[in-house]
Amino acid sequence: MPTELEQMSVKEIRDAAEEMAREVLDEFWRERFIPVDPVQIARDMGVEVFSAELGNDVLGLIFGSDKGTQIYIDRDQPAARYRFTAAHELGHYVDHAEGPGTAAEMDYVDRRSDVDRGNPREVYANHFAGALLMPEPELRAERARGRNDVQIAAHFGVSLAAAQYRRQLLKA
Repeated sequence: MPTELEQMSVKEIRDAAEEMAREVLDEFWRERFIPVDPVQIARDMGVEVFSAELGNDVLGLIFGSDKGTQIYIDRDQPAARYRFTAAHELGHYVDHAEGPGTAAEMDYVDRRSDVDRGNPREVYANHFAGALLMPEPELRAERARGRNDVQIAAHFGVSLAAAQYRRQLLKA
């Protein structure tokens, strides 16, 4: 039986992820400063976050049960990639959880390879991560200030590729 995300178009998935990122920022990132800290947000939502050596092909993983949810992030990533992975795993959490502090039955392993490319859950988690780390109003404000992609990436603490992709999606 297809899941709700599998019945949605890519645009609908991205719209849902964008909306959820806004809601999470509104509720859990009260400080409103950039860069957004996805690890702190996850912890504020009741999710444990750990750094670990996960192997050559694993960026991050998330496990959830009725006892709680844990995110593990490969410690051997550059800082910008580490932050994006944390936000991505948080995207899996909000996609499954009934609400903050609610454990969800899930387990995902996110790999460096493109094995799950195009999977609706991965599209959702990736878009959520971009929207969480680079909120649309702030990204548009940076563009209005005349900032280039390198400056924008540095400002948000993301990779150049992530900043360029987000800008492309928003047509900003």
